[in-house]
Amino acid sequence: MATLCHRLGSIAGARLLASGLCLLVAAAILATPRPALSVAQHPPTKVASGSAEFRAVAKRASQARQANQLTQAIVLYRQALHLNPRWAEGWWYLGTLYYDTNQYPQGVSAFRSLVELDPNYGPGWAMLGLCEFETHDYKNSLFHLQTSLVKGLGGNVELLNAVNYHRALIENMRGDFEDAEKTLAVLVTKGVLSDVVRFAMGMSLLRVPLLPSQVNPSKDALINQAGEVGELIALEDYDQAETAFQRLVKDYPTTPFVHYAYGSLLADLARYDEAKQQFKEEIKVNPQSAMAYMRLAFVDLRLNEPKRALPLAEKSAQLAPESFIAHYLLGRALLGAGQVQEAVKELEIARRLAPFSPEVHYSLAQALARDNRPKEAARERAEFVRLNALLEKSRQQQGAAGQSYRMSNSRGNLNLHEVQESARNSAN
Repeated sequence: MATLCHRLGSIAGARLLASGLCLLVAAAILATPRPALSVAQHPPTKVASGSAEFRAVAKRASQARQANQLTQAIVLYRQALHLNPRWAEGWWYLGTLYYDTNQYPQGVSAFRSLVELDPNYGPGWAMLGLCEFETHDYKNSLFHLQTSLVKGLGGNVELLNAVNYHRALIENMRGDFEDAEKTLAVLVTKGVLSDVVRFAMGMSLLRVPLLPSQVNPSKDALINQAGEVGELIALEDYDQAETAFQRLVKDYPTTPFVHYAYGSLLADLARYDEAKQQFKEEIKVNPQSAMAYMRLAFVDLRLNEPKRALPLAEKSAQLAPESFIAHYLLGRALLGAGQVQEAVKELEIARRLAPFSPEVHYSLAQALARDNRPKEAARERAEFVRLNALLEKSRQQQGAAGQSYRMSNSRGNLNLHEVQESARNSAN
């Protein structure tokens, strides 16, 4: 594993080795060269029960692994698992050997066998997700990386950092930019500072839905400069972040989402007039994006000016009809303007698009109460309480922080597997 970290020299170098991106970025992110998985994390069980033949082969497999005879170790672990397929420890070591030797499809198979035997073993889910990332199965990778956080990683900081980094890459590629920023911010606040984290942060801030290896090298300076801003924001160094933003706006005044990102920082600092000016500049540069309209509407709602927010929210819903945020903001603006029944309709659309968003249920409860529908309002309030508690639990498990309101096109604040997990735990 140690030799892998030397393969990463720069972002440009990573592009040339795109097939090994997971290994490369993990090496650059962590203070140690890739997660020391077989050392820092105990396998699921230490008991190797079975026939005398099985125990003998298992012992030889362990000796080969410890001697760094990886090819021989893989052969022996496969033989031992053929004799005893319920040997969870063997599946763990076989999977990590496949991962260390870049045999990711085989790693997927091994870790699937492991989590079938021990579904509560978080590191097994994490390694399954990391192997799936390498096979470009990003949907399952994200789901299983998230599952590993719910199950717990047993204090393995290196593995946790690798999980969060790869989660952020997938979230960014899916267009869930705020999720990616928050995930990367967790790494930054824990002192994980590196070129690749900074580059990913810059991609999220500029809303570039690609993997780092897919970015045109001519954009490196722009993205790195944006990444520096993102790091300063994550560290809550707002004075330096504003200075860096002013330089970014000056250097790239016509780049989409530069003004939007600066305006978002100003809005978060409650400097609303300056923020609105930046959002208006963003609309000039990027008129077909709904994001600046959403943010302008959000600021007006914060300032208790729903009538001013209403046309902006309507425009954002026209530009992004599948965005729950757009319909949520439109519903709030309609409710503030006294158009209660229209507000209910918009908030019901937002609920359909984001069934796990606590904010949507809370606002819908308010609208239903004003529409004299108390039973339905009570159900929405109860769902808000339930989801809000789940969200807080999810934040604690993932090491996340900050408010839950997000200006993105994602489907809510909780993932389906988190809600299902909560339901199963409640039933037990």
